[in-house]
Amino acid sequence: MTYGELKNWVWCEKCLEYKDASEVCFIGIEEDSLGKDVLHFLCDKCDLENKNNIVSSATRPRGSTSEISKSWKH
Repeated sequence: MTYGELKNWVWCEKCLEYKDASEVCFIGIEEDSLGKDVLHFLCDKCDLENKNNIVSSATRPRGSTSEISKSWKH
């Protein structure tokens, strides 16, 4: 069950975190060999050009470095 409005997220290879797809600089979109949507974008934080799968979720997907650093502070 999903709570909240779905957002599209993309992974930045340099920042090592998921970015809201509506907040990055859109370059293009395509479909991979399995039919998944792939977003070609420019990261707003590090300016790296990325090409990654789009993940739809109401909350930021797990796995970003900001989540890992928070868990190590305990």
